[in-house]
Amino acid sequence: MLLATGLGWGGHAVAQQPVPSADPSVAPANPTISGGRIVRPTLRLGSQGESVRELQSMLVLLGYYAGPVSGVFQEDTQLAVQRFQQATAITADGIVGPATWSKLLPAPAAETTPPGQTVATTAPATNPPTANPAPTNPATNPPATNSRPTPPPATATPPASTTASLPILRPGMEGEAVRFLQQRLTAKRVYSGPISGVFGPQTEAAVRQLQRTNNLTVDGIVGPATWSVLN
Repeated sequence: MLLATGLGWGGHAVAQQPVPSADPSVAPANPTISGGRIVRPTLRLGSQGESVRELQSMLVLLGYYAGPVSGVFQEDTQLAVQRFQQATAITADGIVGPATWSKLLPAPAAETTPPGQTVATTAPATNPPTANPAPTNPATNPPATNSRPTPPPATATPPASTTASLPILRPGMEGEAVRFLQQRLTAKRVYSGPISGVFGPQTEAAVRQLQRTNNLTVDGIVGPATWSVLN
């Protein structure tokens, strides 16, 4: 009859090996593709990865962040997020969820009316948008009357010295950075489409043409090398 539990052969206790616990904080925060759309993860203090780098780049572009585009969500990034959230009437918790992403990268309401651009109510509906981001209505009608929620800082032309901080753009992306890209492509005379803020086939073709002309890798992706040519 056994008098003790947990003893092995020879009267020695059998030691249990500790089970290592997984550290969820090291999982990289990277965007995924679902249904042909880019899905970005929720970011918070401590997050790391491509999505954090994209977040920091957009905050630089919008004028809320002046730190390094490191891909690490630290206190300076959190403060920039909170300032952006306060300016766009979002709960300023420093966490970048769907509501904050939708403000950072807004989808255009219509193909002919880019978000953030005020259009006069008397203008014909068939007028195509031009490369000039200035409103076409009289100067007495200030841009602040735009009812669509857009970040208040200027976003049209970031300084050329911040080329390394501009986000990497790919087909399918939308927002202010794409509109700025289309303006630069228009200035380089490789793009004649609308300044819509949507990275569609026509924008991709223009990017590839620019890359081919300047002996860059022709992949249709706008990274630092392509930005340097555009600026």
